Amino acid sequence: MSVVVELLESNFCPKCAVVKDRVEKVAKEMGVKVRLLDPIEDVDRIVELGILTSPAVVVNGKVKFAGVVPTEEKIRKAIEEELA
Repeated sequence: MSVVVELLESNFCPKCAVVKDRVEKVAKEMGVKVRLLDPIEDVDRIVELGILTSPAVVVNGKVKFAGVVPTEEKIRKAIEEELA
């Protein structure tokens, strides 16, 4: 089963940079692709997902984290849940 991780982040958000680094590190370790959601260009997708704050981590269309900075372990667990 394949997993798609989407990450909503913005350049002016300090939490976003931390989450982006963590998500990209875990995804690389697990062989999962990450798609960055642009706050302007991907607004339809962001609205569809119901995301109201950044950073946000979406795994297989399910918002797993929004407005928080999850640990690498929590990110890994969220991805593993979708692989099961």
